[in-house]
Amino acid sequence: MAGWKRLPELSEGDAPAEIKEIYDEIKVCCGVPMVALIYRYLATQDGLLEWSWRALAPAMRSGALSAAAEELASVRLAAELPLLTFEKAEVLGLKPIDRAAIAYIVTAYNTANPHNIIAVHSLMALLTSGTSGGQNCGDSCSPSLPTAFPTLPPLVQLEDMPPALAEQVLRLRVARDTGSRGIVPTLYRHLAHWPDYLMDQASALESLFKGGQIEDTAKRITAGADAAVDCLYKELLERDPPEGGPAGVAREELQATLAAFAATIPEMITVGRLMSAALPQD
Repeated sequence: MAGWKRLPELSEGDAPAEIKEIYDEIKVCCGVPMVALIYRYLATQDGLLEWSWRALAPAMRSGALSAAAEELASVRLAAELPLLTFEKAEVLGLKPIDRAAIAYIVTAYNTANPHNIIAVHSLMALLTSGTSGGQNCGDSCSPSLPTAFPTLPPLVQLEDMPPALAEQVLRLRVARDTGSRGIVPTLYRHLAHWPDYLMDQASALESLFKGGQIEDTAKRITAGADAAVDCLYKELLERDPPEGGPAGVAREELQATLAAFAATIPEMITVGRLMSAALPQD
C-alpha cells in the first residue's frame, strides 16, 4: 500500500446538519441505508455536494432516475462466481446471521450503484455542457420517508484490514485507476468485517478481472448509463441554472474524479451482482 492516498470523504456521522439533510434525501430517493462514496467525497469539496444535488434532485425526486437504475441493474452478466455452498460457508466461519448480513449489504449496494453510475454520468454530462445544475424544487416533490432500514456495520479502513486482504482489495481496482484518485469501493470496506469470506470472493473475482469477463459486463453497463442520461437530460436541465458550479482547477479535478468513479462503479455493479448470485439461498 506504499504511496496510497485515500480519497477524502465526509462520513454520515461527521456531517453537519445541512449536509446530513442532503445525505438523508439521497438515501430516501435511492431506497438504500447508506450514502455512496461519490457523495461523501463531494461533501469534502466546497459547495460541490450542494451543486450536484441541485442538478440531480429533479430526476431523483420524480423517480425517473430510479426507474432507469432498475433497468440498468438487469444487464446480463458475462460470468458467474462459484456458489458459496453451506459447507464452504461453514469453513469460512459464516453463521446464518453472517450470511444474512452479507446478503443485506450486497443487496444495498446492488440497489445503490445503478443509481450512482447514472448520477455520475449525469454530472459529467452537465460539466461538459457547461450547465450548472437545477434549482432546489422544494420539499413538496420529495418522496415519503420509508420504513427505517437496518444500519450497516461501520466501514473498515484499508489500513485496518489484514495486510493480505488489503493488498487483494487493491488488486481489484480497475485497470485504468493508477491509485491516484484513491478510490476503495465501500462494498469491500463493509464486507471486510468477514475477512475470510472477502478474501475468498476477492480471489475468485481477480480471475474474472484478469479474464475480461467483468470488463465485458461493465462496458454494457456503461453504455446503458449513457443511454439513461440521454433520456434524463431534459429533466436534468428543466430548471434555471443557478450559480455555484465548479470552475477552473476545481472543475478539472472534479471531472477527473468523476471519470475514475465512472470506470469503477460499473465494475462494482458487476461484482455485487456476482456475489449476490453466489450466496446460499437460505
